[in-house]
Amino acid sequence: MKTLAIGAFAILTLNDNLSAAPIELKECKNNTCEKFRVGMYRVNDTVTMNLLIEKEKGDRLAIRLLDQKGKVLMEDIVPRNIDKLGRKLNFSEIEDGIYTLEVANGTEKVVKSIYLSTSEVREVNRTLVGVN
Repeated sequence: MKTLAIGAFAILTLNDNLSAAPIELKECKNNTCEKFRVGMYRVNDTVTMNLLIEKEKGDRLAIRLLDQKGKVLMEDIVPRNIDKLGRKLNFSEIEDGIYTLEVANGTEKVVKSIYLSTSEVREVNRTLVGVN
């Protein structure tokens, strides 16, 4: 009985020392991390952005598009066996606002800001700006 009580106390003590705090990812500079690189540019006269990623095989990446409130609008995983990836992001159905694109591998991340606004003078034309 004494052994059981000591074991339970040890488990409870170890549990108190562990925390479920989120891991803070290191933000990379100039779109280049240690294990991956990100490029993004706007397609002329459209509201489409091209996203290009180069990474080492064996690593997995997460791509997330967030709105101003932090709500995840799109999430995609880049598999381990791919070393280059290209994606088109079409913003024609999305409301005006500021959006954030995050590409992360679990320890590092690249963050891109996207400003989307409709010109009130024109009917359909929209402006799309990507900022590092």
